[in-house]
Amino acid sequence: MNVKLFSLGLFSLSAIAPMFVPAFTPSAMACIGVDVNTQVAVEDKDSPRGRQTNNTSRNLGPNCGRGRGGRVVTKSRQVCNSDTCNQTRNSHQNIDGDPNDRSGIRYPVIEVDVDTKVNPRVRRRRSR
Repeated sequence: MNVKLFSLGLFSLSAIAPMFVPAFTPSAMACIGVDVNTQVAVEDKDSPRGRQTNNTSRNLGPNCGRGRGGRVVTKSRQVCNSDTCNQTRNSHQNIDGDPNDRSGIRYPVIEVDVDTKVNPRVRRRRSR
């Protein structure tokens, strides 16, 4: 009976352990900056092509990498349906770690930028 309970306890522990272990890994304590941008411009095939620009910058504070880090996620979506589309996005992130962390452990800094631009050209019917 005790062996069955012990086995059940180990099985239960192994089933829930994956939920807690990532919180103690270095990547979970890193300074993380994620920027996701999507720009869609549906333009007239016969018009001049517009511009799609995305400017992203980050300021990493003095505690990034030296203490448990902060996390910043910015997301943006722009959709334009016109003869010519000009889309501009400016994003700035400030990220810093915990100034009270005295562990001395060096944590990674992770920066991820996802910039998707979609520009289908369509022929529009002109009224006469």
